[in-house]
Amino acid sequence: MKIRNQIVFLLCVLSPVLFFGQIHISNNIKTSSIATSDENALYFVDFWATWCGPCIHVSKYLESLQRQFPDKFYILSLSNETPEVVKKFMTKHQMDLAVALDYEGETFKTHNITSLPYGILFNAEGTKLWEGHPAELKGYTIGGFLVRNNKTISVENFFKLEEYKQEVIVENPVKRRDDFGLLEVAVVPEMNTGIQTTNKNGYLEIEGRLQDIMAYTLRSNKGQVIMPEAVNKYYKMYFEEGSKAIENKEKYISKALKLRRKEYEKKGDALVFQVNNALFWDTEQIDWGINNPKYLIGDSDIQADNVSLKEVAYKLSNLLETPIVFAENFNDENLHDWQIHYKYFEFMASNLEEYGIKVEKKAATYLEYVYNKR
Repeated sequence: MKIRNQIVFLLCVLSPVLFFGQIHISNNIKTSSIATSDENALYFVDFWATWCGPCIHVSKYLESLQRQFPDKFYILSLSNETPEVVKKFMTKHQMDLAVALDYEGETFKTHNITSLPYGILFNAEGTKLWEGHPAELKGYTIGGFLVRNNKTISVENFFKLEEYKQEVIVENPVKRRDDFGLLEVAVVPEMNTGIQTTNKNGYLEIEGRLQDIMAYTLRSNKGQVIMPEAVNKYYKMYFEEGSKAIENKEKYISKALKLRRKEYEKKGDALVFQVNNALFWDTEQIDWGINNPKYLIGDSDIQADNVSLKEVAYKLSNLLETPIVFAENFNDENLHDWQIHYKYFEFMASNLEEYGIKVEKKAATYLEYVYNKR
């Protein structure tokens, strides 16, 4: 019995250590301008991004919740973007909530955050009490949890700060030009999924594995691009807006990396698009502003701001992991806004029909692109 009491005593003494650092962050951007208590019973993590229009609207709702419960309840808005991107955003948008970064993506990955906006409510011990779309978190829900959760922990102890030190090792840098350049990155980011594209300062910046980048330049499914593993390295690239380089991205990349491309016809399952009496949206339906990603991808829908049909077909193709081909030579490069369901084929087909696009699942011939070193 004496040993048991000692164990209980040790657990009580060590509990602050055991509960220390429930959420990992890499950079504190700002503390809350609304919350009044450093010791809190509830913590809400608002997963967001500067490019996510709905996230911005949700943050205003969350500010009202924080004002309703300034004591014992603390909201942190967490982004996995770079400090520069978030700070630049905050110079134009007032944010009264606490803001921090998860630049290495550890917390996003731990909690399987795949769509935005999203939020998780924790108690002081790190137990998950509620999760979902932040707009669905109601004041009475918070009040109920506050009654049942009395234990508190400080903001400093709940959020474990591990400052991110960007370590980029460059191997064999390719000579930079004014209109185009690329660098091979040896230290690949942990959250390496697909590619990242950003428009800023007159340049398009692309980051990702070469296979993903080439699929992007060809507007094809990633599975249609074949290359040796030794070639499929991680790169950062930039293209000057309005230059020949941006109009011929695939050609410039292949030349710089000394790659040879061969094309083969392959027959297999695909989605076939046929455009009949196009009823595309104009570019006034969605407006996320300049220097923001073009897409917002949820669990079942994709929204796009100012992209062509070929571009949105490329994005759908990779989401569905299925090649998309057009039933006829379709060359419309005009920009449009889109909101398309993709999770269930029947809903997607009905949705696309509203734009004048008929889609069928069937065997079709599509190109396979094979890359090798010269």
